[in-house]
Amino acid sequence: MRLRRYVTEAGRRLRVAGVDSPHLCASLLVCRLLEITRLNCIVDADRELTEEQISLLDQLVLRRINGEPLAYILGQKEFFSRNFYITPDTLIPRPETELLVETALALLPGSRRLFFADIGSGSGCIGITLALERELWRGMLLDISEKALEVAKSNARRLNAASSLAYVQADMRWTPVRSCSCDLVVSNPPYIGESETARIMDEVLRFEPREALFSPLDGTAHLTAVIRLAARALKKNGVALVEHGAEQGARARALFEGAGSFRGIKTFRDPAGLERCTCAVKP
Repeated sequence: MRLRRYVTEAGRRLRVAGVDSPHLCASLLVCRLLEITRLNCIVDADRELTEEQISLLDQLVLRRINGEPLAYILGQKEFFSRNFYITPDTLIPRPETELLVETALALLPGSRRLFFADIGSGSGCIGITLALERELWRGMLLDISEKALEVAKSNARRLNAASSLAYVQADMRWTPVRSCSCDLVVSNPPYIGESETARIMDEVLRFEPREALFSPLDGTAHLTAVIRLAARALKKNGVALVEHGAEQGARARALFEGAGSFRGIKTFRDPAGLERCTCAVKP
């Protein structure tokens, strides 16, 4: 079977299964297996596939039909125009989280050295991006999962950011970050409450790490922990920046106010107009 025909037929199977962008998905799966670019997929459309290649491609297509996120099948996801290696041990980076990075870069000058802590770093997409966008910045990636930290280390090496970063395995609720050591604390912590389970996409619940999604106390336990950490770890005029759920903006602001260590509390909206992250300054 020729490559062109396989992509067409696989796209049809994916469409029948209700998969979004089925033809694109089929093309990406072919590129993944054959280790070719999308341009090559078009230019070499008359390439004959072997029976073994067809069998392996069918397995990838079936995984997507069964609901496995495309990013996990491909083993990568784009974030801030860079491809990050991911595994089921880490959350899939999402476009709305780019607002967290954009806000940090806008709030702090890039012309001076500073130290940041990325709390609950997962794949490392936030901290690594900050280090790559600001050559004078140095940072710490902290996560409770050893496997997630290994993914972050791999991404840092592959993207040439390893020399700017350190790694700490710890629970964000009892972290070893030193007092008054950070200019920036940034975090995309677990913030979904158990009561919201019915609103979460099935493929997210089935495949992404639950411990990176859900938080006790109606989704606020980890947000509270990060804000308490920031109150202790930030230097004078240091910035805390947390991502949260679209309906948690008021709660995040209240948590910062309740900590008694912050001023300039402000919530930012994502491109969809939803409250997505909140920042505060330690005076």
